[in-house]
Amino acid sequence: GRDPDELCEEVRRLSGQGVVEITLVGQTVNSYRHGTLRFADLLARLDAIAGIERIKFVSSFPNDMTDDLLQAVRDLPKVAPWLHVPAQSGSDTVLARMKRHYTVASFLEMVARARETVPGVSISGDFIVGFSGETDEDFQATCDLVRAAKFKSSFIYQYSTRPGTKAHADLPDDVPLDVKKFRNNELLAVQSE
Repeated sequence: GRDPDELCEEVRRLSGQGVVEITLVGQTVNSYRHGTLRFADLLARLDAIAGIERIKFVSSFPNDMTDDLLQAVRDLPKVAPWLHVPAQSGSDTVLARMKRHYTVASFLEMVARARETVPGVSISGDFIVGFSGETDEDFQATCDLVRAAKFKSSFIYQYSTRPGTKAHADLPDDVPLDVKKFRNNELLAVQSE
């Protein structure tokens, strides 16, 4: 991860220019470590910078949603009580094929812990429909996860292979486009419920 002193210096500079809200961005931003400094420690250092009023971060990896991080979100006044945690699928089979390294049960446990630790927390998610080999049962499991997790919002994407990725090389894009579109609309409707 980037050097925390550099990050704090950059945020101080931005604050001096009148910036009041910062968003920390990384594919698994909450997995940040620098030596012994963890993500919760970085948030505490940024929270102390004068002039900054609001701190957000995206995207979080479910397995790294640690208790100390949730407590930081709860206790640091400038950190927004909002977690963006991509789930990607509600099917353990699809999650394993995606190499996501968590299960639906562990994801729901993380959501429950977040709600218990941070009263009123908003949780949003990302989902991919039509991933290689996704069956109707897999898709229904994703709908069930969206219902169970009660996401504030969800970003839904239709799977397409990207050249150069492991999935492109190893997994066929075998769910027809019309099925992807149907599942996309269906999941949007479940999210709206």
